[in-house]
Amino acid sequence: MRPCSTSLKGNERVMMSSDYSVKKNFYKAYREHIIQMQIVAECAKVYIQKNWTKVQSWKELDVIIVDNTRTKTEYYNYKNNKRKSKSRSATMQRLLKDLDEGNKEKNNPIKTVSEVVLDPSDGDFSLTINGKQHMWIDNDSVIIIARYVEETLKKQRALKRLKTKK
Repeated sequence: MRPCSTSLKGNERVMMSSDYSVKKNFYKAYREHIIQMQIVAECAKVYIQKNWTKVQSWKELDVIIVDNTRTKTEYYNYKNNKRKSKSRSATMQRLLKDLDEGNKEKNNPIKTVSEVVLDPSDGDFSLTINGKQHMWIDNDSVIIIARYVEETLKKQRALKRLKTKK
């Protein structure tokens, strides 16, 4: 999603209201943002490497892994959606049914994660999912995995606190 407007003046006003807007040195600003993204991804790799073994279940992680082969492998945990509603049109119900069927076909939940390796010399990050090796995965995949680890560990700690209070 990108902010937008219906006129040049409006678009300029919207863009300049952002914390990330610039009026000059566009190339430099763009390069700095790319470098910042790279550093965030490297931090995420370290975080995953240090914490992945604490995750009790990976089945809720939906991610498309892009690795050194540039092949995309989608891991998706299908959940049957009961979306029946009398207020929806027949067309909408058919579209939702087709969507659900497509989701069912791509069911490929993560059962195991192992062999998580970060090569600190060059930043290459690899892991094995359900027995399939993914060497040198891309930064988008890393960020999604790091987010999952972070959120899952938060939930696990909250559950542990609830159990100790009882």
